[in-house]
Amino acid sequence: MRQKNLKKKQLGFDIDKNNRRKVIEKNTVSKNLDSLSKKRRLTAKNGYYFIWGYHAVIAALSNPNRIVRTFYASTKTKEIALNLIQNATCKTDTGSLKLMILDLAQFSLSPDSSEKRVHQQLMIEVKPLEITDLSDILFATKHLRLVVLDQITDPRNVGAIIRSAKAFGCDAVIMSRHNAPAENGNLARAAAGALEDVPIIKVTNLKRTIEHLKSNAICCIGLDTSGSDNLNCFSVEPKLAIIMGSENSGMRRLTKEACNHLVKIPMQNETESLNVSVASAIALYATQTNN
Repeated sequence: MRQKNLKKKQLGFDIDKNNRRKVIEKNTVSKNLDSLSKKRRLTAKNGYYFIWGYHAVIAALSNPNRIVRTFYASTKTKEIALNLIQNATCKTDTGSLKLMILDLAQFSLSPDSSEKRVHQQLMIEVKPLEITDLSDILFATKHLRLVVLDQITDPRNVGAIIRSAKAFGCDAVIMSRHNAPAENGNLARAAAGALEDVPIIKVTNLKRTIEHLKSNAICCIGLDTSGSDNLNCFSVEPKLAIIMGSENSGMRRLTKEACNHLVKIPMQNETESLNVSVASAIALYATQTNN
């Protein structure tokens, strides 16, 4: 009888990472989805957002620069969540990381439910990471690889580009403050944990930023169908920035004019076009430095 009643409870654990104490709070939750739909949807606290997906969650919990407020799991994934919390190196703004055990149906009651997400019943509430300053990257190493995004607005594309950036040793991703997605769950999910490792730099004026990069001996190439230069030639460049245009219209005119070179990816069928995240991955692979 006690086990049956326990299944009707929503359990909250406050995990103090210093002394491992657990405090249990119980709140009655109906198992009926219609009843659940009448409850308030899961909403992140102001200034926070939800990250889901096993790899994205693990990476965030392992990032000492990430602030995590709440961990959501199900009864099925509770032990996994507890183990992850015990080994977490992230920060919290309250000194403890709260674990909430939800009914499975409740995972669909967040504002992102229309995305048909797959979160393996593990989800965390986090603060966005601090934005890196461009000057912190420019002089950090003699060999540099950057990706510059010109009004790429789909967070899943941006997340996939960040994932490729990590895979191919890119030092940072630069994007404009406007007409670019904010850090969110879809972006973090697509990045599959790489968001915690690849610095994101946001700038006010992309053209001026490209000019600034060039003045610091960084070769700036733009991927464009009108390009004529060979992509492979730029692997010998010690410092390189690859500029990618938006999903629909490519680079803006002023951005294109600011580039040192325009290059295109050679394809057997010229009528085909590549998704911007796929094109970014190819460009990063082709221009990897050998040093």
